[in-house]
Amino acid sequence: MTTDQGSRQARPPVAEAAEPTVTVDGADPGGPRGGGEVAVTELFRWVYRFFYSKTVGLILILAMAFYALIGSLITQTSAAVWADPAQRESFLARAEEVYGGWTPVLSVLGLFHAFTSVPFYVVVTMLALSILACTTHRIPELWRRNRHPHVHVAPRFFDKARSRGSVPTHADPATALAATRAVLQRHRFRVLDDDRAPGRALYADRHAWSGIGTVIAHLSFVIILAAFVISATFGVEEDLAVPVGGTVEVGHGTGLTLTALSFSDTYTEQGRPADYVSELQLRRGDEVVAQQEVRVNSPLEYGGFRFHQTTFGIAADVRAVSGGQEVFAEAVPLKWTSNDGANAVGRFDLPGTDLEVVVVLAASGRTDGVVPVGAALFEVYRGDERIDAKVALQGAVVSIEGHDLSFERERQFTGIRMRQDPGEVWMWIGSALLVIGMSITFSFAYRRLWVRVEAVADDSSQLIRFGAVERSVASYQRLLEDIVADVDDELAVRRKGEPS
Repeated sequence: MTTDQGSRQARPPVAEAAEPTVTVDGADPGGPRGGGEVAVTELFRWVYRFFYSKTVGLILILAMAFYALIGSLITQTSAAVWADPAQRESFLARAEEVYGGWTPVLSVLGLFHAFTSVPFYVVVTMLALSILACTTHRIPELWRRNRHPHVHVAPRFFDKARSRGSVPTHADPATALAATRAVLQRHRFRVLDDDRAPGRALYADRHAWSGIGTVIAHLSFVIILAAFVISATFGVEEDLAVPVGGTVEVGHGTGLTLTALSFSDTYTEQGRPADYVSELQLRRGDEVVAQQEVRVNSPLEYGGFRFHQTTFGIAADVRAVSGGQEVFAEAVPLKWTSNDGANAVGRFDLPGTDLEVVVVLAASGRTDGVVPVGAALFEVYRGDERIDAKVALQGAVVSIEGHDLSFERERQFTGIRMRQDPGEVWMWIGSALLVIGMSITFSFAYRRLWVRVEAVADDSSQLIRFGAVERSVASYQRLLEDIVADVDDELAVRRKGEPS
């Protein structure tokens, strides 16, 4: 009983490390390659070959990596914001402070909304087609190896096989093959007779069906890409600042309003937030459709939307009157902080005008800011131009640009992140298929083995020869060693069972 790895005698025999070129009757033992192309028209064949090209696939993967890098390095905005001219201009104005003269270039290239830009859609579509082309090309080969494997190899194959072994025996060829068949079946190999060398040769393989794992994994990539595009294009992610006791519109055609009924926060001994919770109520008209206490990891869910607790802070109740008519009376969330941390800042647009009002209050516990405690600073802007600024004590009225502005009182606001992700279910499906496909591929490795019984010259004995062309030399070496040893043992058992 021997196993062989070529000329290297120092290592355990079985797997040959040198890269073999095994040609059997003009073809590799695995069968002919490249038979998966479908001939319909020359144009179709050209497109098919283009997307099947590994070079094209690599370029598309690098393009996806480029967009992932852009999305990480450059500030992104949503498709909804980019589609609204006013919001887009406001975003670009803020972006110019960071990117300067590069802002128009980045805008034209669509890199501020990279994952909803036309070039990104083109890259995703081409990558999906490339994956499908590779999968389509692979399927006929997987079908052939499962249903019509290449069972015959020429005798010289056993001299060049990457992994090979042999078992000498005095048994006749039929007994030798029967013992080998039994051992291979115990090792969960499918065993087929070589009809071109009947009574002398066998073909065995294990997990020939496992190629389906590659197909499943490839399809999962397509589903994940589609899910990503669906989420980026049609998903909603918006931050809502809801004053405690106040109501905001959810929008997006839902007809819903969101009310913060209450808010509570607790802190550690070090003064850090330990927990904060909002009691939220969703209404459609006068009907309450959902109500729940919401924490960071316990969102309110309704109608495909999720409302997550994200932050909290203070808001200022502001009233604006023009011509004796109240035009604004809402709580303005002070979501920002001045550079020195001394002031809390919020903003709102005066209805019916092109004016923006910035509201500034002293930050909680700070007395060193430009705004006295218990007062509010109103700064009025038209575009980038500051029109006027006045300080109003609580309950007092100041007049700016024909509007009477008053600061009524402070109250808390709760920050809620509203999300709707129509691609989420497909992302889960794609991820599950990816795990399944990869598990099949790595857990059920495809193994092939050819066996031939040859008569030994000038002797009445036989030699059972084993040959394989597996790439996983180290793992296959152990398996082939076990098979060769088990065949030798099986023949010994059968010899003992023969009548003397």
